Amino acid sequence: MKGRHISALLCGALFGLGLAISQMANPAKVLAFLDVTGQWDPSLLFVLGGAVLVTTIAFRFVPSRMARPIFAPAFEAAPPERFDIRIMLGAGLFGIGWGLGGYCPGPGVTALARLSPDALVFVGTFLIGSLVYRLSMRRG
Repeated sequence: MKGRHISALLCGALFGLGLAISQMANPAKVLAFLDVTGQWDPSLLFVLGGAVLVTTIAFRFVPSRMARPIFAPAFEAAPPERFDIRIMLGAGLFGIGWGLGGYCPGPGVTALARLSPDALVFVGTFLIGSLVYRLSMRRG
């Protein structure tokens, strides 16, 4: 296994552990956070705030202190996205799915470790949706 694969595995494991510890992989906790008109649970604001803080610091200082990443030839910036109807529909579907199920992709995959039926259904339908998208993009 190459260094970048080991690095990706360790980063994924750390991400999953963070999601599990913060309860982001618990759909009841996420749905309580999203329920701002009912029994709102603001505790996930600390998780989100911590993620934004770490990312802001890393994106600001790491590239200026390292010539290149350890396991890649160069730092890559995300390409600018076009804001169009597909982005709006995708964001809307993402939000609806997150609000109904309490999962988004990372926490859904993390929840597979519990073998909960709802996580299995979520990840299965997520994979089917991804396949349908790929097939539709090949034709369009």
